[in-house]
Order: sequence, then structure tokens, then C-alpha cells
Amino acid sequence: MNEVLLEVSNLRKTFGDSVAVDNVSFNLRSAEILGVVGESGSGKTTLARCIMRAIETDSGTVRYRSEQGWHELLQMTERELLPLRRQIQMVFQDPFASLNPRMTVEEILEEPLIIHRLGDKASRRQAVTEVLASVHLDSDVLSRFPHAFSGGQRQRISIARALILQPRLLVCDESVSALDVSVQAQIINLLEDLQQSLGLTYLFVAHDLSLVRHICDRVLVMYKGQVVEEGAVDTVFDNPKHDYTKLLLSAIPSADPDQRLAPMDRRLLNI
Repeated sequence: MNEVLLEVSNLRKTFGDSVAVDNVSFNLRSAEILGVVGESGSGKTTLARCIMRAIETDSGTVRYRSEQGWHELLQMTERELLPLRRQIQMVFQDPFASLNPRMTVEEILEEPLIIHRLGDKASRRQAVTEVLASVHLDSDVLSRFPHAFSGGQRQRISIARALILQPRLLVCDESVSALDVSVQAQIINLLEDLQQSLGLTYLFVAHDLSLVRHICDRVLVMYKGQVVEEGAVDTVFDNPKHDYTKLLLSAIPSADPDQRLAPMDRRLLNI
């Protein structure tokens, strides 16, 4: 079994009187794909942003294991955290909003290398070309701006930007939810290929349970900021224990076109 790469303990985040993340704890192992599911407002995205230090937490710990040992991310200064940001990258939900419209693709992909002071101009250009190839884009896109691309192409560029620093962990926050179904499948296949070829670890935040079952090894089910169920994907999907998990699974459309969708009545559940 692979070693634990990320350890989250008793993480809590509130916004005023609203508890967005309520004492969440879990481990993520190297080369594992861990799904985080739940309806809108369940705390999935807030959890991801807390782990990335995009927002500050109220309490709890987030420990990351680098080659040098364990680091408590929430206690580190930005200066101390910068080298570790190379190892933990994020792919955002909206490829239209996450790319700077005033920068060319080459500038977008080169920027992380410049921030981390990696390489000279020639080596950075080589790295940009190689990472584009890894997401199946040609180098002739380098001089173009984000508006010239489709949603799927923009998300490939976003993934390339995350990969250029050669991270170990990718936090994918609803990374395909803004895309058409056919394009979603292409990006999911790309993420799977990259995970296998590079040995990446994913924290995969999603509301589409079918996608989670397809790509993930384990799953956390969140409801009102809490993890109400956790386990291997097949175990949770085939034999859910918590009423909320049963509710979510009842809403998955059937492959049988003659079978009507009949989600469970939330009022009958003990949640």
C-alpha cells in the first residue's frame, strides 16, 4: 500500500454563523484518486480551498509529506510554503475564468516557472512545449490567447499550467463540470492517462457521481460540511450506509431509457 501523502485532521471553516467545513478528517495516499462528493453547499469546494491555503481555516491541520518529510501547511508562512506549492497544484472549475485573457498560452504556461525561478528562457520554452504535448496540444497554440479556444482546449491549457511544475498532487475542483458531456469524457480520459503515466495523486471534487465512480479509488461523501461516509468507491456505491449517500445515489440517471428517475424523498431520511 502506498504511503500517506496528505493528512487532514479536524479541519473547520466558518463564514459568519455558517459552518462550511465541520471537523473534516481524512488521509490521501500517493497515486490515489480520492473523490469528494455532495450537493452544492456541502463544503466540497471550501475544503479544497482550505487545503490549498486559498482561504484561511478556523482550526485543524493539513499535513503534507514531501521527500524531505512532513509539513504542516496551515502553520507555514507564504515564503516557507512557496517550494511546496510546486508539489501541490489546482485545476479550477471554470476554464474561461481561470486563464488570464491578456496573456498568450506561452506566457500562461511559463509564468509558474518564472515565479519559482526555474530555468532560463530556452529551457522554459522546452518545458512549455513538452507539457503542451502531454495534454495533446500542438506548439502552434503558443502565440494565441485564451479566447481563441474551446472550453475543452482551455481546460487542457489549465491542466498543462498545473503540470508544468511537476507536482505530485492535483486538486481538481469540479474540473469538468463546466464542459459539455463529450468534452468531459475527453478531459477525464486525459486525467486518467496523466495519473497513470506520471504517478499523480488527485483530490477530485465533483457533484457528478457517475464520473466519481469511473475515475476514483475512494470517495468522501459530504453533507452540511461534514464527511458522513467514506470508503472504496464500489463499496460506497453498491452498499451505502448513510441516508444522505442513498439520497445522492438515488438521483443518478439510469442507463435504461424506460426507467424513470425516482429520487428518494428527503423528508423520509434521517438527515
